[in-house]
Amino acid sequence: MPAFGFVADDLTGAADVLAQCHRYGLEAVLVIGDASLPTDADVVGIAGPARSLAGAAFDALVKRDLAAIAQLNLEVLLYKVCSTFDSSPTVGSIGRGIQLLHQQFPLHGPIPVVPAQPGFGRYTAFSNHYASYAGKTYRLDRHPVMSRHPSTPMAEADLRQVLAEQLGSAAREQGAIHLPTYDDGTFKDAWADRRRDPDAQAFVVDAVDEQHMDTVAEALTREGHGHGPSLVVGSGGIMAALARSLSDQTPRTPGTQQPSGPVLAISASASSTTAEQINDAVSHGWEDAPVSAELLQGHDAGALAALDRHVSEALQLGRNVVVHTTRGPGDPRYGAAKPADPGYVGALIGGIAARMAHAGLTRDIAVCGGDTSSHALIAMGVRQLRVSDQFVTAGPILQADDDSAVGGCRLLLKGGQVGPTDILRRFAGQLPR
Repeated sequence: MPAFGFVADDLTGAADVLAQCHRYGLEAVLVIGDASLPTDADVVGIAGPARSLAGAAFDALVKRDLAAIAQLNLEVLLYKVCSTFDSSPTVGSIGRGIQLLHQQFPLHGPIPVVPAQPGFGRYTAFSNHYASYAGKTYRLDRHPVMSRHPSTPMAEADLRQVLAEQLGSAAREQGAIHLPTYDDGTFKDAWADRRRDPDAQAFVVDAVDEQHMDTVAEALTREGHGHGPSLVVGSGGIMAALARSLSDQTPRTPGTQQPSGPVLAISASASSTTAEQINDAVSHGWEDAPVSAELLQGHDAGALAALDRHVSEALQLGRNVVVHTTRGPGDPRYGAAKPADPGYVGALIGGIAARMAHAGLTRDIAVCGGDTSSHALIAMGVRQLRVSDQFVTAGPILQADDDSAVGGCRLLLKGGQVGPTDILRRFAGQLPR
């Protein structure tokens, strides 16, 4: 039976969790939608597009996934959120996710919130969250990308304030465990105090290095099964620490990437990071296949058929192709799309990938963009994912179930902020890793 489980609010974030488990020698499986949960793994997770949803749609999806994962006798359950904590009171609300965790596990008490992922440049200090970008580290509300996120811009770095706003008008500022407790010997006492607070729904936990994360993982696994699993809200960083607590294996390192033919990348990410990666690929000979503004605004059979022909012809010629809905937030298509619904866009680009794979034109597919990735994989008929190889931090090489349109394909799921500029060319085996 699995020791750990997770429910992820987007698919690329779930892929990061799989990567952390695989890196430390654990077998992890991710299911999508209402597929049955396997029991032949150390870690089992469910992912859906919750980060792009609001209101009743968000509640229905998260309730369904929590109810399903609760059937397993887990030691720890992670509610996986982005390590940049991007969310809002209305879209992909982490606070609402915490409230739904309490509904599913009413006896648990306050839930620790630990989004730090030091190996990925994500840090929490005195409840303020920081993220690295282009070699520098920024407070979340001053981050060049996250402060201008197209759907959930982060205007506050203090996670206590972020959670208080998302938990509603009746919520007071949530508690916290700050950095000095790790060094002065008071962490265990602070943890116990926060967990006993009758008025709190959650508390923020600082962490700026892997030793801090390991201390949190120890606290989670120490709590026992009295009222169900230990609960934690966090990123791939806490799953890496939990995996280290189970495994004594030397961490796996990335293998050499070797595609079987032309690579197809599909992207609905408006991130400037992804834009740089698309620009890098196109400038090195990849076929540029933009989705028109008209097609983004609504179904246009003629425009879709033309795009399919464009992609198909390039792949038949052996060319790598990148299909994209925008090349950064300054792309005029982004504004013209009002913005486009993530479900529609994800299904649009996922359908293109499914058709190209079904036709045998590509067996190597990269999906870029966290908010739309779940919708794209659903359009491909994917029900289950497992890691086949380490690649870049938070972006492993995955393989889908054989019954999907992309069964047997080599898949890369890349979040908007993830990866080096040349990640697509690395995936295509065009340069050393």
